[in-house]
Amino acid sequence: MQQEPEPGGPLARLTSLVAPPAAGGNVLDWDSLTERYPRGFPDDYKEFMRVYGQGLFDDFLGVVPPVNEVYPNDPGANVEGVTGDAELTAEEEDYDAPELLIGWGYTVEADLLCWRADSPDPNKWGTVIWRRHWAVPECWSHFNCGMVELLCRFADRDISKDWTFDDLRYTGARFLHARDVKCYRQLRIDPWGADAPPQL
Repeated sequence: MQQEPEPGGPLARLTSLVAPPAAGGNVLDWDSLTERYPRGFPDDYKEFMRVYGQGLFDDFLGVVPPVNEVYPNDPGANVEGVTGDAELTAEEEDYDAPELLIGWGYTVEADLLCWRADSPDPNKWGTVIWRRHWAVPECWSHFNCGMVELLCRFADRDISKDWTFDDLRYTGARFLHARDVKCYRQLRIDPWGADAPPQL
């Protein structure tokens, strides 16, 4: 049985807005990742990975894991891969501190979502979004909140006037784990239709 999120916390709010996968998220041994990721991870990200895991919100915003269990041969589909993209982009787009960016997500429009790791305590990191189709410096947006709180704002549709969802065929927000997206694709089922996709 899955452990419930902390009452009143950001993850509890997110689960009230967006149903998590019935099978849960990713199973990760965080201690074994210390050498690979010496700066660590915020607690809300660890909880998100446990409850939701790697996957997509509304076929638009993706959250990547530290180790990809669905596409293990894709070097870009994890935190290391998105971080590399973010650092290179930051150097090209005149960001003040490329070395502080740690990537955790992306959009289908090739935007990047990161933490700004400016504290030794990961729970104090804010979040940064780089929007590919915006000019410098407006392409960089900073949010004084953690990843899960930012995802709550995304689910509430108040994060950006430029992320519109007029073509969605359902109300509210939907999340699918990458393993389920892969299965639906193999079955030729569109999981982003007006009706919720069938249980796998």
